[in-house]
Amino acid sequence: MSKKNNYDDWSKDELIKEIVKIKSTTYGLVWHRDLPEEKIDILVNPDARTPNEMFPNEVAGKPFPVLKEIKKKAIESDKSKLVNILIEGDNYHSLAVLNFTHQESIDLIYIDPPYNTGHNDFIYNDKFIDSEDPFRHSKWLSFMEKRLKLSRFLLKKDGVIFISIDDNELAPLKMLCDEIFGENNFISMLSVENNPKGRKNSDFISVSNDYCLIYAKDKNKSHFIENIPKQFSDLAIDENGVYVHNSGKRVLVGENKFNPIVDDFNSAKHYSLYYNKNVNKIEIKIEKNINQTDEKLLSAGYKRYYSYLNNKFVLNTYTKSKIIELFENGALEFKNESIYEKNFSTKIRLKSLIINKKYEAIVNNEKKEYEIDVKTTSAGAELKEVFGIDKVPFSNPKNTGLIKILITLFESKSITVLDFFAGSGTTGHAVLKQNVEDGGNRRFILCTNNENNICTEVCYPRVCKVISGYKTENGEKIEGTGGNLKYYTTDFVEAEPTDKNKRKLVKESTDMLCILENAFELIQETSEFKIFKNTDKYVGVIFYEEAIEDYKKAIKKIEGYFNTYVFSMGDDPHTKKFTDVKSKVTLCAIPEVILKVYREIFK
Repeated sequence: MSKKNNYDDWSKDELIKEIVKIKSTTYGLVWHRDLPEEKIDILVNPDARTPNEMFPNEVAGKPFPVLKEIKKKAIESDKSKLVNILIEGDNYHSLAVLNFTHQESIDLIYIDPPYNTGHNDFIYNDKFIDSEDPFRHSKWLSFMEKRLKLSRFLLKKDGVIFISIDDNELAPLKMLCDEIFGENNFISMLSVENNPKGRKNSDFISVSNDYCLIYAKDKNKSHFIENIPKQFSDLAIDENGVYVHNSGKRVLVGENKFNPIVDDFNSAKHYSLYYNKNVNKIEIKIEKNINQTDEKLLSAGYKRYYSYLNNKFVLNTYTKSKIIELFENGALEFKNESIYEKNFSTKIRLKSLIINKKYEAIVNNEKKEYEIDVKTTSAGAELKEVFGIDKVPFSNPKNTGLIKILITLFESKSITVLDFFAGSGTTGHAVLKQNVEDGGNRRFILCTNNENNICTEVCYPRVCKVISGYKTENGEKIEGTGGNLKYYTTDFVEAEPTDKNKRKLVKESTDMLCILENAFELIQETSEFKIFKNTDKYVGVIFYEEAIEDYKKAIKKIEGYFNTYVFSMGDDPHTKKFTDVKSKVTLCAIPEVILKVYREIFK
């Protein structure tokens, strides 16, 4: 990936460290993780508000990330709906906080990271990485490794991550993901036709696609439904209103109903199926021509079927062994002079090649036209429409069509979707649209920095417009999807274990606790404690142990159960002081409950 190391001047300790590093890389992926002169592990975007990316534990006195809500940017269209989250800040810091608020809570992660083309599309150490940088790939891998490791903690046991990428880092990313998620948890790689015309600046081959790697946290626990929405499947409708593949293939068609042309009969690859419904038996015969029949079987009550399409014979859709297997499993339906596979239209898997196309499908007994559109040009047009302008406000946005395909692979319509390279907000847009289309209750978490004002001027306004509705450049009014949104920025608290810093961390962690508990309705507030309401319980945050008695008086007046976070210098949330209300509280010590997570992920 870069120039070779010169080991002549290395010390014994450095050589041992290098050997251990190489031996510890299961999949052969080695890069300059620890190169001192390149300082691979220093800041990605250093400024006054961005501390060292490594975040060692609090003993080293390094800052810890927290979240602060920007209340004036909140959107609430329906209190009964879940709250979506947008976090402005470096995504490494956002992932750190999410490890406290959402550990093992995310169903689906989709990211579209910088592709590292060498053409000013990837910033590291506050500088664009160009194609001549000898550590170009090492820096990108180091950048991705930290984020992917933190993201893995967020996935549920059956969670799945999708990563869009192009040729520049496809191979290294595959090996990195094998190392982080496990080679055995690799599901597939999609090829997505995002540029059907092909890129004019491509060398040798006109590239028309990029890729999407798919990994499970635990492949044995993950599951994609096969009956994906028909608009994303490879189905069409035949003349009988029955779903068939767009290729026109179905099982077998009966002789009595059709009068096919006999010229294309191929005796080497054709067989006829004879079926006797009275005894529920089949016989398969290879025949030389259309006129050859087994008269003995016909006289015994069998009916003959053969493959046919558009008045011509075609190769049989299934092999002999497959047709026998389907019959023995009761999966064949003899209907309308034809044989169909039962539930054929509901057992369609997403294909690894996603191409742009139009087709028909029946929805609620009504024939409709659909289009699979994953083109970058269409994504740009959609973004221009939302903003009602003639120029795309963000280069190379992802297409909502692709994200909608991915989220509908999940059976549940109430999944939580995370995108920590949110960019222009395509993932949030796609989730909102899909919820309207199928009545889903999915929610999203978007994380993005504000480089070139991408968060404040593109991502956030886009989500707002989609939720609330907007007018296109032509004046067409687009109805809003509805939904709720909370807007947060990352901030930091010094982690040196002093009383002052611990108290500050508790003060600054209220928004994180509300996210953790999904409790955003403020019921009571004093300078010493706050009480919030969830749909089925209350959440209390006590900033000073001296306020415990006042807090207890307050909750005794409220009927319900309280998850209570109490300031403590250690890990005891002053349990003895709550004995008189122990039947209505669950206690946690803060900041210890937060520090415990940070110690684990940054060790």
